[in-house]
Amino acid sequence: MLFPTAPQAGDLIALLSPSSPLVGDPAIEEIAASVEALGFRTRICASCRSETARGYAAAEPLVRVQDLHEAFADPEVKAVWCVRGGSTAWQLLPLLDFDLIARNPKPFIGFSDITTLHTAFQQRCGFITFHGPHANCVPKWEDFTRKSLQNALMLRGRLQIENPPEEAVKTLGSGRVSGVLTGGNLSLTAASVGTPWQIDAAGKILYLEDVGEAVYALERMLNQLLYAGILESAAGLAFGVFTDCQNAYRKDYGPEQLLQDFFAGWQKPVLYNLFSAHCTPMSTLPLGAVCTLDADTGTMTITR
Repeated sequence: MLFPTAPQAGDLIALLSPSSPLVGDPAIEEIAASVEALGFRTRICASCRSETARGYAAAEPLVRVQDLHEAFADPEVKAVWCVRGGSTAWQLLPLLDFDLIARNPKPFIGFSDITTLHTAFQQRCGFITFHGPHANCVPKWEDFTRKSLQNALMLRGRLQIENPPEEAVKTLGSGRVSGVLTGGNLSLTAASVGTPWQIDAAGKILYLEDVGEAVYALERMLNQLLYAGILESAAGLAFGVFTDCQNAYRKDYGPEQLLQDFFAGWQKPVLYNLFSAHCTPMSTLPLGAVCTLDADTGTMTITR
């Protein structure tokens, strides 16, 4: 799997919105100014300045696809940074020129709904992408998030994925396994099942997180991945925090209790409470890189 070259000071970064519009977020001009304050130049793509009649898509699919094609094809652009997640990235999949994107690998950064594109780029284009903060986080981000993204982009040898000092990585089971890191948002990963874009987790480390889902919905999606053979095919599992995932029926039975019950007796190593999710601060995960997951020490290490 190819590791794309990190952008350097003065390089051009394309800002685009493959999913939802910037409603309730900083204005795109503020986001661009914050990215430029990091030492880069920016190009604001058309999808950042429009939305559809439905309201929940940043622009019509062809506009968003054109943004992606132009950003990857332009040799002056050194990284592609999604300004936010949301919904509807799945609309782009049948319209994308994966051969064009594969010929022009470069850092692609985002999370949440961007999981759909991460998975497609890894499986069809063969390069590492970055499950990291959206560009709309930059105006208000803190050192942990900034340094984690920088360390992932600049990886040369080994990178241990770390939580904020006050948050422990938790484990279920025991053992140490290695495999390519894949995954992202649980809802999007489950939605890929049965489609031409279904995630391939065989022999890999599968990472999953989510936000705003009822606990029973999390269990349903985990069962979907279980019944489809995806969980069993993975070498190891890693879970992020499940922000605002509530149980309206029993307040004391949340996502952590669900994971402990669901994976009780699981014969493969499991980590959870990793802060690469809908949370602040946030770690960046290089998806597609080789990952060693150790449930005995509670560590996840990326190697290049």
